[in-house]
Amino acid sequence: MFDDRSSIFSSGHSSQHGSISNSEAGSHTGRARVDGKEFFRQVRSRLSYEQFGAFLANVKELNAHKQTREETLRKADEIFGTENKDLYAIFEGLITRNVH
Repeated sequence: MFDDRSSIFSSGHSSQHGSISNSEAGSHTGRARVDGKEFFRQVRSRLSYEQFGAFLANVKELNAHKQTREETLRKADEIFGTENKDLYAIFEGLITRNVH
């Protein structure tokens, strides 16, 4: 289970945009680490409004314990598509890094 420290988005900020925790993520390929806020900015700037909303809803379901990490990653992969595989890799790092 996730606790407040491991939630990707906290509920203490704007409900429309959420807030990524201060965790950092890095892919396993040795790319530079991206902190949560920078990842959020990249996602918002590169996804369409509809994709971004779907991504937020997906993370909200994870944080509410309504779906597994695996299901969240599968949906994120669909949302990001082939053109945003780098964002998917960062997101995967954020999620797996928060596993205790």
